[in-house]
Amino acid sequence: MREVKISVTATIGAALLVLTSCSDSGGSGIGTSFSPTSPGRPTQPTSTATADQAPPVPTPLDATAFIADPCNSLTSAQTAELTISNEGRHTENACSWKFGPNLEWVVQAFYTVNDKGLQNTYDQNAAGWFKNGYFEPTSVSGYPAVYSNVTDARPQGTCDLVVGLDDRTILDVSVTGKPGEDNCGAASTVAGKIIETIGS
Repeated sequence: MREVKISVTATIGAALLVLTSCSDSGGSGIGTSFSPTSPGRPTQPTSTATADQAPPVPTPLDATAFIADPCNSLTSAQTAELTISNEGRHTENACSWKFGPNLEWVVQAFYTVNDKGLQNTYDQNAAGWFKNGYFEPTSVSGYPAVYSNVTDARPQGTCDLVVGLDDRTILDVSVTGKPGEDNCGAASTVAGKIIETIGS
């Protein structure tokens, strides 16, 4: 069973939440101008999954090349479109990109491999792991996903998203941005771009 992340501030430390530049303009960026209709906006799952059963991955993706170097998950063109820093910073097995008018916000991505894939997150939910946090199934670019964390820091601007890429591999994306903005939508948009990269 994979270890549940508790928050960006807990996983990478407060010192790593210092962010780099981002324009306040740009319709598909993830800053204050994030558009709810941007590509990758979460949609309701189309599968017949139950509350305890993760939806199947429609077209498995091979993320092997990105697991060891998650900073390659976004291209320079994508970081420009998202208005985040064009070079990510390695933090253990994760990659962090900075954004915000005062360089104060962060996007983080990493991969988790386990025997159950996204089903592991559903099993954790069934066991009550998220009872004090949140567990909200969704989908990103047709791939099953869940907004989830053991604590709910969304009012403070942090949203966590996991996406099933195949039967064993999960993409984890976390966005810490300005409170009151659609940071969950931003996480979905980033995940959608990463899926594009992996599938290309």
